Amino acid sequence: MPLKRYRFCPECALPLAEGMVDGRVRLYCPSCGFVRYENPLPVVVAVAIDNGRFLLIKRGIPPKKGYWGCPSGFVESGETPEEACLRELWEEAGVVGEIARLIRVSRLEDKEMYGDMLAVSYLVRITGGTPRAGDEVDEVRYHAPGELPRYLAVSLRDVMQEVAESL
Repeated sequence: MPLKRYRFCPECALPLAEGMVDGRVRLYCPSCGFVRYENPLPVVVAVAIDNGRFLLIKRGIPPKKGYWGCPSGFVESGETPEEACLRELWEEAGVVGEIARLIRVSRLEDKEMYGDMLAVSYLVRITGGTPRAGDEVDEVRYHAPGELPRYLAVSLRDVMQEVAESL
């Protein structure tokens, strides 16, 4: 995300300046010393499986509208990443599950909207519910590991390949 997004200090309302702080260019307030740290947004990815097939959603909103992916979203205040993962699975795909294991933690960059993100991907075993598209989703469908849709993020394809090899 561009550093110029924030222009004024939230502590004293004076204009922020750009300079080296802790070895990086950051926005800071020359008057009160406030430093604007740009931290990645925490997101979760539910790599959900049932009978050896992946449950995927077709995104209905930007970014990547029309692309297939795993249920995913932001960790909200007061939630653990595991809770957020299962909540997103329910909200986007209408199914419930249990966390089987952590797959990986990786850096993602979305230059269009969100900037840097820290993605926590979990393998989730579906335990109930009937797949249905949530408010931000156009379609929900199961896919065999060898039949993944064409419009799928490269980073997801790698994660799903890793999971398929371990099944």
